[in-house]
Amino acid sequence: MEPGVSVTILGTAQDGGIPQAGCSCERCNEAHKNLKLRKYPVSLGIIGTDGSKHIVEVTKNLSEQLMIWSSNENELFIPETVSITHLHLGHVEGIGQFGKPVMASKEVDVFLSHKNKNVFDERSDIKLMIKQNNIRTHSKNFNQLFEPKQGCGFSLQFISIPHRSELGDTAAIIIKGNEKNILFMPDQDSWEETLEYYSKENIRDFLKMFNINYALIDGTFWSMKELPGRNISEIPHPTIQDSLKLLGKRMEKDPRISFLHLNHSNPVNDIGSKQRKLVEEYGWGVSEIGDVLKL
Repeated sequence: MEPGVSVTILGTAQDGGIPQAGCSCERCNEAHKNLKLRKYPVSLGIIGTDGSKHIVEVTKNLSEQLMIWSSNENELFIPETVSITHLHLGHVEGIGQFGKPVMASKEVDVFLSHKNKNVFDERSDIKLMIKQNNIRTHSKNFNQLFEPKQGCGFSLQFISIPHRSELGDTAAIIIKGNEKNILFMPDQDSWEETLEYYSKENIRDFLKMFNINYALIDGTFWSMKELPGRNISEIPHPTIQDSLKLLGKRMEKDPRISFLHLNHSNPVNDIGSKQRKLVEEYGWGVSEIGDVLKL
């Protein structure tokens, strides 16, 4: 293994993944037929300088994601810590797999914001997993730097992000290495609200505030016209179209920005689509499962 911290993208889809349950659109139907077209909900796997393993978000496809992450299919990586941005379905759905029915893990450290820990700990399944010593939950203040494991070679930082708060609050996570920083921000309501919250005029100033080198950001929808029959305003996210308008074309000193948390309806899921080509023409990217970033 090369020295340094590596961050592997283990999922790029919105909470439901692709194919999404109950959906018979062409993209989901094709993914049912062709396993190579399947996309898993957003998740990151981090390997520390000490070889320790850490996962961000724990999804329904944890089994497949551990296989993607591992260098040897006969010796799968097992995460020692889990960090969770918020409590919406796709970001926590796989937590039960650390329990007695599946992995029967021991003392996996789970990091959340204070509010989310309070909500999370009241779940009956979580209470059982804590009692059986499968997991240990820890709350962290927003903006507090912490090592998920002492000596792992990187720090994490939760920052507050305006997003639907029915179940708790929402964080983005900054992964800080010795030389580079990654922003993982799969969900937000709008750039306007996020920028106002941080008193910044534009996205570049927001990223500069945290010294970000790579930004993995909310790209749930391409446009507001994607879900006929549903009021998309009730599922607030900045569209990729809007993000491109705010960003314009990438300049030489800009951080690398890549879109993830893609809904099954989003045409940038398709390599070669005109929408994806436009993102690339602007100098930005679309995250792919298996992409590796080095810190």
